Amino acid sequence: MAEQKKQEPTQAIQLKIAGKPYKLRLKVSELEKEEIYRMAEREINAILNQYKHTFEGFNDQDCLAMAALGLCINNIAIARQSEMDSEDMKALDELSQRLDKHLNRLSRQ
Repeated sequence: MAEQKKQEPTQAIQLKIAGKPYKLRLKVSELEKEEIYRMAEREINAILNQYKHTFEGFNDQDCLAMAALGLCINNIAIARQSEMDSEDMKALDELSQRLDKHLNRLSRQ
């Protein structure tokens, strides 16, 4: 007989985005992430309200599209900055190693 995988219990949560409710289920072991989901809900709704007030002719779909675009642009910018930071850290590490070698040679003289 095939073993049945025991599914982890879940907890239902509901988020409201642009006035529409969305039901989600989180694993009980990941309930600490609920706060992150709630913060994201507040942030996206704030962005949508900002677009509605800034651009009079935008409907909910337009606002959602612009919010998605803005969030993706920010995500890409953060990813690129992280890559640059990582490269900078590697360069600093290499410089530090070279400096250590040089100082060790000087201290032996």
